[in-house]
This record gives sequence, structure tokens and C-alpha cells, in this order.
Amino acid sequence: MQYSTLDLPRPYRSAAPLAGLAVAAALFDVDPRLPWLVGALGAVCFAAAAVARAARARLELAAVRRTADRLIVHEPRTLDASELIRWRTAELTSPAALDALRRELLRTIADLDPRRLPSASPLRRPAARANEALLCQIADRVGNGAPVSARGVLLTRALLRDASSPLYDEDAELLLPRALRRVLGALEP
Repeated sequence: MQYSTLDLPRPYRSAAPLAGLAVAAALFDVDPRLPWLVGALGAVCFAAAAVARAARARLELAAVRRTADRLIVHEPRTLDASELIRWRTAELTSPAALDALRRELLRTIADLDPRRLPSASPLRRPAARANEALLCQIADRVGNGAPVSARGVLLTRALLRDASSPLYDEDAELLLPRALRRVLGALEP
């Protein structure tokens, strides 16, 4: 789906002209009358500029995603969502993104196996084991192919990745069941 009015940063597209110039500069080495350093130095400079431009565009795109994520989670849902919200929702609820999220959930569930040796992970295993059925329900809901809400996807990601998540909190026994039920409910479109 195209979002024509959005001017999203595109890291590879923004770096392409400089990468082309790097290739063109490297072609100067074909001419034996020119010192090899001319082509090599030009190619290195253009390649470095292309990498810097792509990195800057990636940072800008990440900032746009964070802004859209904040709006999706904290602002009330409306029927006439902005094009930015529709773009981010499509990105978050794409089959590839949902499959990756499901794999992340399944890895977390696998880490709960009592036969596994404890790791440096701050995961509160006893509390998570007590709520493993809810974690499995979330993994099934994300992976069953039915539509899910972008807000639910973001809350699931925060549950797994945020250091202040109830999965990692000292009071996980009290906080985790409620947080898991909240995530499960939020996944419904």
C-alpha cells in the first residue's frame, strides 16, 4: 500500500546517488593515466558519505516510528486516523512483523523451561512460569493469522523488550497477570 502524502525517510534510496558516485569514482582507476589514489580516495569518500546519509535516514525513520507508536498507544482510536498512523499500523500488523513477534514470544516461553540453566536475563522466571498459559495465548493470538490491533502489537513488544516491563519487575508476581491480560485484550482489533 502506498502512502503518497507521507515523506518518509528512505535510507537506501537516499544513499543510492552517493553509492553511484562511489562506483563512478572507482572507475577512474580504469584509466592508467590517472594515479590509482584518485579513484580509490574518491570512492572511499563517496561511500562514507552514502553510509552516513543512510544512517541519518535510518535514525529519522526510527524517530517517525516512535512518534507514530506513541500516538497509537496513547491517543484514542479514531476512524479517520492520519496517514502516518495507517502506515505504521500496516507495518506493525504485517505478516512478517507478526511472525517475528510470535517467534520472540516463543523464545521467551522456551526460556521458562525449568530444565534450562539460569542465564543473565533479568526475566522473572517463577512469575512468568505461573503465567505461561497467558503467554502462550498471546503467542497463539499473534500467530493465528486473524487481524490484530497495532496497539496490542506495541504493548506486546513493550512487554517483551522494555526493562520496566512486568516480566522483569521485582513485583512480577503481582503485576504480570494483569499486564498479560491487558495485552491479550489490546490485541483485539
